Amino acid sequence: MKEVKIYQVDAFTTCPFGGNPAGVVTDATGLTYSDMLKITREMNCSETAFVLRADNPAADLKVRFFTPSEEVDLCGHATIATFHVLAHEGKFQLTRDPVTLYQETKAGVLPVHIKKNKAGKVEVIMGQALPQILATNDDVKKISELMRLEPLDLKFNDLPMQIVSTGLPDLMVPVRNLSALKKASPDYGKLADYQKEKGFISIHAFTFETEKEENTVHTRDFAPSVDINEEAATGTANGALGAYLVTHKALPLDKDKIIIKVEQGYVMDRPSEIIVEITHQNGTVTDVKVGGSAVTVLEGSLSF
Repeated sequence: MKEVKIYQVDAFTTCPFGGNPAGVVTDATGLTYSDMLKITREMNCSETAFVLRADNPAADLKVRFFTPSEEVDLCGHATIATFHVLAHEGKFQLTRDPVTLYQETKAGVLPVHIKKNKAGKVEVIMGQALPQILATNDDVKKISELMRLEPLDLKFNDLPMQIVSTGLPDLMVPVRNLSALKKASPDYGKLADYQKEKGFISIHAFTFETEKEENTVHTRDFAPSVDINEEAATGTANGALGAYLVTHKALPLDKDKIIIKVEQGYVMDRPSEIIVEITHQNGTVTDVKVGGSAVTVLEGSLSF
């Protein structure tokens, strides 16, 4: 019989039952692909992360990410959850100055910065790959049908619908206002088939109208292609969104580092706050970081 220590962590929030829950196994030594998939299904979170010894000498550790249906290259909220737990376990010493570790993922070796904020809470900021715009989608009628919205709901400031990746390919979909975005009710079966056909993971829909005045954008993320109908917080997709907004100069680019405050998960009653940092040179993105806080809500062992 095998036994692993496992956590459930709410990421991108400071409140239990907010944010996006992720499972974390901090020592996955000896687990097979099948084991990891079964554990993920048992946890029934959108993603579970498994920590292993790094194969790449440039990395401090290796992390594998699973949805209930398959392994994926990278997961932002599970990364936040993983390093929150590692800090809790005392795997590294934290100060007000960030500690930088490198995680080996299927999306490459990526930096993760961990520190304590003024309130003594752990904050995790993860680096992402530089953005790639993989395709432009002009089929507003089809996307609006899949989201059960009107075509006019998706026409906003002439921003294009584009598949953007900073680790995972997601379709950025601008929406006219918060009311329209809240109304979105996708046909998940048809959307999953379309996502697989077009080669992207999620529809990442956004609007500049927000619940909280201090936030920059409100987002919803639909990924039925990997058995996640909707996520309360998405790190990689919001990193891609930040890069997309800077590339298209959809935000004031008065500073070299643009801070984007993202709110997500409100329609799911799991409000999330995600901080996106985009460094650029006149709109050309040179660095992407996504971060936030997390709360451990469950700790135990799983035997099988």
